[in-house]
This record gives sequence, structure tokens and C-alpha cells, in this order.
Amino acid sequence: MLEYGPMILLVVIAVVVAIGLIPESAEDAALKFRRQCRADGMGFAETEAAIGIRKAFVQLRRLSSDQCVVRGGNMDRKAINDIAGHVAIGLAAAHGHQAAKSFIGWVDSCPDEEIFYDDARHARHRNHVVALRASGHYPPKHVAMSEDFQHAFRIVR
Repeated sequence: MLEYGPMILLVVIAVVVAIGLIPESAEDAALKFRRQCRADGMGFAETEAAIGIRKAFVQLRRLSSDQCVVRGGNMDRKAINDIAGHVAIGLAAAHGHQAAKSFIGWVDSCPDEEIFYDDARHARHRNHVVALRASGHYPPKHVAMSEDFQHAFRIVR
């Protein structure tokens, strides 16, 4: 029985890989994207610029989110655009002016909430709630709220 153990393990791994239960790695996703770009007729430089733009966007998201959390959610669009400008400088140096221009266009078309990760969105929401509560526009939470919801869904005859 022990001599069949490694063979059974290999069969199980092959079945799991064949079914697709193991998620693809970042390298697999990059290779898949490269193949798709090549199939669409893009050259090597265009493909690498497209990958660079996507990596720059991820870098912008992380830097912006970290800054937003550090500032306690008090971050406006100007601060995001400043970070995007710095990232675009590096992108222009690596892939050219057109890639940086495309990146800035992409950032300008995205709302702030799509740029931030969950931790920054939470910090920003908390900042807005605190500001609204201070001005009296945001009601405090009530403990009996669950009872209100139960009554709201009761069928009235």
C-alpha cells in the first residue's frame, strides 16, 4: 500500500489541476495577458507598456490607500492625482510618454472609490461619518435597530 501512495498523490494533484481548483499564479495571469495581447496584434513594446500600465495602477492603488489610512481617511482627489503623477513619471521613463498619458487618462476616468482598497474606503467612510455626526446630520446608531427592521418586514393585514 505504501508504494502506491506517491502515485495516488500525483493522480489527485493532476485531477485538481485539470479541474482548475488551484488558482493561477501572477505569472500565469501575466503570460495569459501577454498571449491575449499578441493574439490581438500588439507588438512586444505595446504589450510590455500595457502590462506596465496595469502594474502602475496597482501601485497607485496601494500607495493611495496607504496614504488615506495614514491620514485617517482625509484624502481628496488632488492627493491621488499627485501620487498618480509621480507613478506616471516612472512609467514614462520605462515605457514612454504614450504609456504615461494612457495611465493618467485611466486614473482620471476612475472614481476615488475604485482606486482605494477596502482599508482606505473604510477609513474614508469613518472620516465622513465622524464629520457628519459632528454637524448633526448623521444619526447615532440605536441598539434597538434590529427590532425596527423586524417590525418593518412584518406583514400588515
